[in-house]
Amino acid sequence: MIRFAAQADLPAIRELWEQCFPDDTGFNPYYFRHHFSLEHTLLYLVNSTVAAMVQMLPYTLQLGQDLSAAATYIYGACTHPGYRRQHLMSQLLTESFALDRAQGRAASMLIPQEDWLFDFYRPFGYQPLFSVHADCATVKPQLSSRLRPLTAQDLAACQALYRAQTVSYDFTVVRSASQWDAQLTLFQQLGAGAFAWESNTGTLTGYAFVWQEHDGVWAQELVCADPTQVRPFLSALAAEKRCTAVRWSGPGSPETPLGCILFYDKQPFSHGYMNLMFN
Repeated sequence: MIRFAAQADLPAIRELWEQCFPDDTGFNPYYFRHHFSLEHTLLYLVNSTVAAMVQMLPYTLQLGQDLSAAATYIYGACTHPGYRRQHLMSQLLTESFALDRAQGRAASMLIPQEDWLFDFYRPFGYQPLFSVHADCATVKPQLSSRLRPLTAQDLAACQALYRAQTVSYDFTVVRSASQWDAQLTLFQQLGAGAFAWESNTGTLTGYAFVWQEHDGVWAQELVCADPTQVRPFLSALAAEKRCTAVRWSGPGSPETPLGCILFYDKQPFSHGYMNLMFN
């Protein structure tokens, strides 16, 4: 039986989540406290057991420069170990596609948890069209007055930078004001923070959402208007976090596949960007 979740399902949902996505960072309780939604959680029940589930999170895609369309982000897809290899996830995804079409959504997208899952999702029509630039380096820490914590008042400028730096992509995931705010709060509370990079005149020209790692930091998304400022930005982050190892990702090339998308109707798009999707 496939249906959307009800309040009575919450304990079983949380138990399955913890079983499939074990976590010691505090993310799981934070996510369920602030972002989890029963109305977006599609369940596969065997008798009364929650055997598999996916979350169908609503997002908007920017298609080219002038069009936008509703899309579903498949998140938290998991199957109970006792019910695997019974094609339950296949049936859940197929049902999600039917629901999307009925609601007029243009696409379904997801980020595979492991590289081998790109091949798992391919038969459903998902193509690995979302990519990021990813890099790592050992840098010399260098304090800079141009680095400061990001605030809620900066998010409109971050949005403008995000749009400017992703304009070359065929399609991108749109971030609403509330989604920007949610990411800022997440990184402030669980991560190593979010940071602004300013010009000499005090204009915000870059931002980074940063996680602490055991041997350094990871700027999950780093965007900089001037490519020559990326290294100074990273050096300042390293000084702030007292490390020398940094890795970062964001728009640009060369590119690394990150996510997949299934367009329900044929689209002339092949090059997309997504990030900061609770991934």
